[in-house]
Amino acid sequence: MSDKTALWDKLGKTDPAHTKQFKRGGGFSGTAIKPMWSYRRMTEEFGSCGEGWGINEPSFQVVPGDNKEVLVYCTVSVWYESASKTVYGVGGDKIVTHIKANDQYKRPERWENDDEAFKKAYTDAVTNALKMIGVGADVHMGMFDDSKYVNTVAKEFEDEKKGGAKAKDEPKPISAAEQKRQLAEIDNDLMDAHSEVDVKRLVDIWANIAERDGWSTEYWNEARRRFAAKRSALPKMVTDGEALQHPLNA
Repeated sequence: MSDKTALWDKLGKTDPAHTKQFKRGGGFSGTAIKPMWSYRRMTEEFGSCGEGWGINEPSFQVVPGDNKEVLVYCTVSVWYESASKTVYGVGGDKIVTHIKANDQYKRPERWENDDEAFKKAYTDAVTNALKMIGVGADVHMGMFDDSKYVNTVAKEFEDEKKGGAKAKDEPKPISAAEQKRQLAEIDNDLMDAHSEVDVKRLVDIWANIAERDGWSTEYWNEARRRFAAKRSALPKMVTDGEALQHPLNA
């Protein structure tokens, strides 16, 4: 694991309980990740959809296939953390499909319409976009073909769930998206701070929150910078050598 693959490593491990096996024509089979699992992983890491991450408007292309077959392709972009961080994905499905005759069930050969083809293509496109930042990387890399890996990772998630149930009241580090949201709250609080006492009170409050929620050093340093900037903008009420004192300032 390195800084460059940190996000990939966080999002790349998949809970087997949220996957399913599939088979396609020609004998092709594999493992598919349930879309809601991918969306949950994004939400856990970046915050609510539309705030910490989101999906831009998709585009669809309808293409005629062989005979009466009709296909639809979807292209979509997904952003995370900010609009400048964007990845793309393409997905597809069949709107009109050829169904072979089945004598056992007395079903004739026919051409069948799928009214959910656009939705399936869209979901496929989003999933393909998310894998570009590592969501479900172990599945896409074929690691789920190894039963030993699947059993190992299933046990890891099961142990994590059990541990979470025992320690559900213990604080957990918050996501980067939540830390950014709280920095915005600090800015709002500082707008109502009109004295050294007000700023010091906010430092104490937010230092406790940062310690409780497991803020990273980077974000706490950014919070300190904002406190100091507000303090500098206030009328001088103390000597220039005085500094905000708090254990987390060390």
